Amino acid sequence: MPKTLLKKLVIKKFRALNNVNIEFGTHVTVICGKNGTSKSSILGIAAQIFSFEKNYLKDEQLRFQTITGSNFKSLPSEHFRFSDKYDVPGSLDVAVELHDGYSDNDATAELGLFSRGSSARPVVRKNTTAEKGRESRNFTHPVIFLSLKRLQPIASREYKVRDFEYLSAHEQQFINLNNQLLNKTSSSATGTGGSINSAVAHAENYDQDSVSAGEDNAGQIVLALMSFRKLKEEYSDYKGGLLLIDEADAGLFPAAQTKLLEILEKECNDLELQVIMTSHSPTLIERTYDLSKKYQRKFKTVYLSDTFGPVQAMHDISWPGINSDLLTTTVAAPNEISLPKINVYFEDKEGWNFFNTLLFRHKSKKYINQLDDVSLGCANYIQLVRKGVPEFSAKSIIILDGDVEGIKSLNSIILLPGPLPPDQLIFEFLYNLPPSDELWKNTIHFTRPVFTNCASKIISTLSITGNQLNLKSLVDSFSKSNTTEPKVKLREVFKDFYKTPDFQNFLTQKGKNNPWKRWAYDNQAASQEFRSLFTKRLAKTMRDGYGVDESKLIFLENK
Repeated sequence: MPKTLLKKLVIKKFRALNNVNIEFGTHVTVICGKNGTSKSSILGIAAQIFSFEKNYLKDEQLRFQTITGSNFKSLPSEHFRFSDKYDVPGSLDVAVELHDGYSDNDATAELGLFSRGSSARPVVRKNTTAEKGRESRNFTHPVIFLSLKRLQPIASREYKVRDFEYLSAHEQQFINLNNQLLNKTSSSATGTGGSINSAVAHAENYDQDSVSAGEDNAGQIVLALMSFRKLKEEYSDYKGGLLLIDEADAGLFPAAQTKLLEILEKECNDLELQVIMTSHSPTLIERTYDLSKKYQRKFKTVYLSDTFGPVQAMHDISWPGINSDLLTTTVAAPNEISLPKINVYFEDKEGWNFFNTLLFRHKSKKYINQLDDVSLGCANYIQLVRKGVPEFSAKSIIILDGDVEGIKSLNSIILLPGPLPPDQLIFEFLYNLPPSDELWKNTIHFTRPVFTNCASKIISTLSITGNQLNLKSLVDSFSKSNTTEPKVKLREVFKDFYKTPDFQNFLTQKGKNNPWKRWAYDNQAASQEFRSLFTKRLAKTMRDGYGVDESKLIFLENK
């Protein structure tokens, strides 16, 4: 089904905004910034582009209403107070880019202030989807604008109980969404009217006259979402909708703000909605920024800043940068950040050696506690993670050999590079190096003949010949043919090789004379991929296992 989507506003001029580009996500866009940077004005501009009075393709009038009986349109008086002195014709000039669901085409238009009677009014011009001679009409699209008027305290507004037919018929859905948002167990819902049409969910021991500002705000947001659901059920040519929320976090505690984003993502999927909201909330901004890194088209954060002169829009700016500008302070330097040390477990000493080479001089090592003297079997680690033991499933990282299978869903486990255990991997790597290779010209004279002598049992057990080998293929073949009793335990043969005094001495060499460092140098792509995965997993463990603030983890992820 084609969906109408606002893609971009180029605000050439309007109040504090000059040549400012605003790009929108397909699902949720959060506009943030200091006071006076025209956040709410952008919501007003977005609202002015649309009306929902006529389907021009079918030449039919549209008379659909929200649950409370309002039109799916926001009037200029609901989001603008124009100044007779400064907001004069020509003072607003905006270029609009969107996808029109009715024509299923990308479209453009312009929005400006023009004289209408005794005052200036915002008018759409050059609508590229309009019929010739009617280019000054709005795009057809349902809009609900939740302005700051909704936050008027209950005690100071005209307030009375109202019966909304759709709400009564879908009361449980309204209650469920409110309970999900606020983590409550409300059992009743009441519609209210007067200064503001609204609805609230409440328990049996209190009613609509006793709800908090946050509960009232939550009720109005849920009511708006359900109004779009009502429209989708009633209107066969439904092309989605636009929900605009000024200060979406008002009255909502941090967990509810996070839950709001979860609910909005689901409702945007179900109802083809696009949500644009303003906020000062660190929780809401941070969570949206985090989602935008994962779903770049769906979620956007737009930060408006006047720090460097005229207001400019910064897209995908990191949370520390936003936080710094909001608090008018500097961003903390990486070495000033205090982060918990995360335990890292290994199968064996070989894995620990390999890991340390891969992370040689990597700054993330300062945030980990390597437990090289604690070694459990691979199966033991996997069982502890699957059983949900917090130390192993959430608060630590487990490094297993590259040949381990069946751990895709176990987020606390990372595999070392390569298709083989470390002792087998380094054996194959060294065996395939020619006798003339620079690695064999080391200060302790660990030459290729010394290597083959250390590994003689491996070579004889696998019947290795020639100068090159594919060890995985040989090991697989050996496993199939090793049926006699007593069976040769190949893993022990490789461990015995790795533990020989000569080879252990070889592992102490520095630079490219060290076999593991040489492997990492020759396999830079695989090494970098492991480092990147480890750093991301380290950040996730700190965030999810220890509740570390996202702003601190930006530095970690960039290391």
